[in-house]
Amino acid sequence: MIDLTDDLFLGDGNHKIVYAHPTDNKLCVKILRTPDDPDFAKEWRYREALGDRAESMTLLTKYFGEVETSKGKGYLFERVRDYDGKNSKTMLRVLDDTVADKNLLPDTEKLLLDFKRKYFDEKFLLAGVDMDNYLVQRISPSERRVRIIDNIGTSARIPLAYYFDFLARRRLEKYWRVLIEQLRSDYGNLFSEEFLRKLADI
Repeated sequence: MIDLTDDLFLGDGNHKIVYAHPTDNKLCVKILRTPDDPDFAKEWRYREALGDRAESMTLLTKYFGEVETSKGKGYLFERVRDYDGKNSKTMLRVLDDTVADKNLLPDTEKLLLDFKRKYFDEKFLLAGVDMDNYLVQRISPSERRVRIIDNIGTSARIPLAYYFDFLARRRLEKYWRVLIEQLRSDYGNLFSEEFLRKLADI
């Protein structure tokens, strides 16, 4: 039994409440708001379909199974933290920091280009685009990578994109276009149109 006290609270959303693990700072515990949560079921099906491939995907956080807690059934996940132990920022925070300090722009553009490469290389299937679901993890003083913590998989009853690359590619392109349009809409004054075209080129 893991005792989840209020001081361990990390954050919450529509579907989950997240706590730091009380004795292992590399883990977090997610508690579902409802036991039959469709968002978690969707992610679980995707992880099952990935099988061993999930272990090599850098965008996907690691999952370590179910645990009993003082707040009911919990699910153990990798806690995304920087190399120095600090909590990793969201992509939204990184973008807003770049708006405030334009000197950060080259590094932010590189981060987005690296993210695009990993997203298509790993064929990472999303159910939505929300910058708060992307954490930017510093793995060294000069290196960063994106980790995705929510809106994973697809809600399709028969998720053919899990098993057929040409359908996966179609879905990848669809959500990447959505992400680009979101960047153009919200950060059009930050990124040049030339850069956005480069980022959109798939």
